[in-house]
Amino acid sequence: MQKQIKSYGWLLRQKTKIFFRSNEFKTKMNYFKASICAIIAGAILSFIIIGANASNPLLFFSYVFRLAFHPLLKDQTLTYWAIYIVAGLAVAVGFKAGLFNIGVPGQMLLAGSMTIVLGLKNPAISQGTGVVGALFISILVGAALAAIAGALKAYFNIHEVVSTIMLNWIVWYVMKWMFMNPDYGMWNSNHNSTVDIVTTAPNFNLVLNGQTWIIPFIIAMLLLITVIFIMNYTVLGFRIKAVGKSRNASLYAGTNVRAYMIVSMALSGGLAGVLGMLYYMTQSTVLQFTTDALPVVGFDAIAVALVAFTNGFAILPIALLWGIIKTAALQTTQLPDFQMSKQMGQLIFGIIIYMTAISALFIYFKPIFWIRRWWNIHHHADWKQEYNEYKQQIKTYQKEIKTLNKTYRVKIQELKQQGDKALIKTYRDEINDQLTLYAGKITTLKTEIRFFTNSKYKEAAKIGQRGIKTKYNLAVFIALGSAMDHFVQVKNDYLVKKQEVSFLKRNYGQAIKKCKGQTKQQLSQLYSLPKKDLYARLAQLQTQYGDLVLKQEDDIKKLRESYYPVFDEIQQKYLTDFKTLQSKEKVIIKQLNQEIKKLKQQQRQEIHQFKITNHQIRREIRHELRVIDVKLKNDSAVQKEVIMLKQNLATQLATMKEKFVAENKVVQEKHRTNLPQWKNELNQKLETIIKTVGEDNKILKTEYLRQKTAYRKLMQEGGKN
Repeated sequence: MQKQIKSYGWLLRQKTKIFFRSNEFKTKMNYFKASICAIIAGAILSFIIIGANASNPLLFFSYVFRLAFHPLLKDQTLTYWAIYIVAGLAVAVGFKAGLFNIGVPGQMLLAGSMTIVLGLKNPAISQGTGVVGALFISILVGAALAAIAGALKAYFNIHEVVSTIMLNWIVWYVMKWMFMNPDYGMWNSNHNSTVDIVTTAPNFNLVLNGQTWIIPFIIAMLLLITVIFIMNYTVLGFRIKAVGKSRNASLYAGTNVRAYMIVSMALSGGLAGVLGMLYYMTQSTVLQFTTDALPVVGFDAIAVALVAFTNGFAILPIALLWGIIKTAALQTTQLPDFQMSKQMGQLIFGIIIYMTAISALFIYFKPIFWIRRWWNIHHHADWKQEYNEYKQQIKTYQKEIKTLNKTYRVKIQELKQQGDKALIKTYRDEINDQLTLYAGKITTLKTEIRFFTNSKYKEAAKIGQRGIKTKYNLAVFIALGSAMDHFVQVKNDYLVKKQEVSFLKRNYGQAIKKCKGQTKQQLSQLYSLPKKDLYARLAQLQTQYGDLVLKQEDDIKKLRESYYPVFDEIQQKYLTDFKTLQSKEKVIIKQLNQEIKKLKQQQRQEIHQFKITNHQIRREIRHELRVIDVKLKNDSAVQKEVIMLKQNLATQLATMKEKFVAENKVVQEKHRTNLPQWKNELNQKLETIIKTVGEDNKILKTEYLRQKTAYRKLMQEGGKN
């Protein structure tokens, strides 16, 4: 057993190696690099601004991190960490569906307001009931508000940014009116804010063991795991991402795009609702409407999701960074070592947010690649010569453009003195054509240079030490892939033998279902065969009703078309007399409407008469069906056939069970005897595969070192000569 576990551990290690070399991992690392570069760029700009204020930037940021985890601020930092995790998830879910949910501030405000109302109206509520009730209400109201924007986008193509921004302010002013209304008793005019839920409902909070971060962090982690599971391991998540990638392709594949747009927005809004509950039960237990400003945390959520590139796991560290800056940046500016203005902390925070908003640009920032590409070109004589020829040709065209511009300015002055506008226009067109031609040639050459440098960079990877290394890695990868395929095949052969009992049980269950289904179908045919004509008559009645409705629509259409020649004749006759034409058209339209009205009345009478007849016929058919049911139950021949079918079914099931028991007994005995042997064979085969891979790797490594040594020796001899 230990050997087998060791073999499976080897397979896991090899799969891990392959994953780290895969394009998927490289893509994720590009996103990670972009986020890190964006944060570093923001930090560098912050360093410059802090240094311009005669302060030590390194000391400033060290104080920020030290203060964030100081015992007095640690609880607040970790609480903001949980808040920003949920905030990032709320926006990321919308991004996955290709929707920009900028309505998070309004959704969290509405959810937080309902949470405050729950606490103010139920001062004796217990902590458990309050947390569960607030969580449920927050998810419900947040999802409902976001679903409105999703429905507007899905059915009316109203951009979600516009609708969510409008909904944000609608929520703001509705909450302002509701809380500031003295009739509801939730406004504290002395403090110019809502009544504090901490004093009104002492048990309505998220405090656990004297700390406010534990419950929010548990909720945030549960939501993070849930969202990651939904997005990566469920059909719902797959279809949401498919709609986000390409709505047309999803529609072509049969996906209800509108439904999934609404669902994704509702899911995003539900998370924003939880964000509002966490924020207004921990950081802001009152609402203030003195200034019209939506919750800033809702807008910070966009930056968190962008920096994390909507990756659930990446949201964790980004949310922690945001929590640290949010908690400690302002306090650090007021320390005696700095004495900066209060706005400086917000400025630093804003710079980092701005840089993260454009973090996607850093994906294309590849300085090492550019340097290596330049090095390859300039250290190969033929490539460098060809590259310089491209550059020289571009310079030649640029000189031609400058010369042409100088000639143009001189010539145009001469033509203006002559005053011949036609000649000036002709000359300008001629010069423009020449400039366009040169500009096109330069653009083409620049494209050719990019293609040339990229192709030579790939070619450089196939020669010299890099080429030897590349060939070695490729050979190792191919050998490892072949070994892993063999490994999986051997393992699957063993599992097929081991799961023979399961296959036998599954086949037995499927055979039972098939047998019962056939008998059920035969019984259904036995009872429905005498009713076949009656069912056909019912279908015929339905068809007649549909034909009647279509005929009525065609009659109205034909009546309208019959008046088209009359309108044409009037227009031709009174083309110059508009008033007479208008009066004649009104008379004809009135006459047409009267005839349509009469036709519709006649049609309604026909449908009414048909419905009466249809109802009578259906009642007669239903009566006949009941009579047939009674006859079938009392018909001894039919009942005898039913009994025979059931007896045959019981006999077949008994025979199948006996056969299954016998086969199962044989298979079980076979497994008891052969399973240890199969395990040993599996372990031996796996060990052989692992040993072979190890030996192949040694051979490939030896050959790689030999080629590398030979190449170095050749370079040294070439250098001496």
